[in-house]
Amino acid sequence: VTSRPASVSVPPVLVKPYMNQDTNKYPNAMVIYAEISQGFLPVIGANVTAIVEDEKGKTEELELYDYGSGADILKYDGIYSRYFTSFTENGRYNLKVRVQGKDKTVRLVRRHSQALYIPGFVENGEIKMNSPRPEATEDEIQANLGSFSRVASGGSFVVSGVPSNPSDVFPPCQITDLEVELAADDDEFLLSWTAPGNDYDVGQAERYEIKMSENPLELRDASFDSATSVNTTGLTVEVAGVKQSFQYKSENLTKENGSSIYFAIRAIDGSNNKGKPSNAARAVVVFSTFYMILNGTPSVSDYGLFHGFQKF
Repeated sequence: VTSRPASVSVPPVLVKPYMNQDTNKYPNAMVIYAEISQGFLPVIGANVTAIVEDEKGKTEELELYDYGSGADILKYDGIYSRYFTSFTENGRYNLKVRVQGKDKTVRLVRRHSQALYIPGFVENGEIKMNSPRPEATEDEIQANLGSFSRVASGGSFVVSGVPSNPSDVFPPCQITDLEVELAADDDEFLLSWTAPGNDYDVGQAERYEIKMSENPLELRDASFDSATSVNTTGLTVEVAGVKQSFQYKSENLTKENGSSIYFAIRAIDGSNNKGKPSNAARAVVVFSTFYMILNGTPSVSDYGLFHGFQKF
């Protein structure tokens, strides 16, 4: 079955599957990508499935996502991604990708700007506000594509070093979208992130470990264990890809104008495989104004913080 655009003047939806490398040595994970576009513009909201087949004909299906977490680098850029760790044997694996568009599948009329918008900054203890970022309407950025179906080959890759009875050696993936907010009237921090999996971005991890520090360098790999631990009692672990949050109350926090507090998190699976520490999420306490660095137009209250997230 061949699907075609409704009009010769309408560019077709193109599917380009590929992998991060052609050869791999166990226990390194592979990353599968599928770039979905129409007229060089990204298509978002599609159902994208990778089908990996080994030399004996055994297949493994894996949903690919464009959510900006796990193996996916940038949210809604039309590149759907996922880690692949289901190696059954040494040899060659073939990749095929199936894409289905539904009523909510859309093509972005223009690509998102990659520039980070900064709503304001602190200068000599005072907050200086930048002009609000112009907001585009949904009609200006999206065009509905309706239903469509595509199947494309992604070539093959070769894996070596797979043991006959592999154990659980794959850790949860690094969390890259940790954010933090501070309540205006107390010492409670609200942390949010996308849950990783048991094996990178597949499955469900066992537990989380959260650290805090006034120095973001202390939250890197080498010094993460020695940083101040956050009490995670009551924190549950969601299945990979689920957005979750955790509220933490600091009993001994000293609020000083302009002071920064950084948080980082990592996931640990049932075999005690530890993921890499996340990006360092920063909360900066300032008086008289509350605004958020990531949400465009600032919102104002009597007391609050400047907050954001960044990688270190």
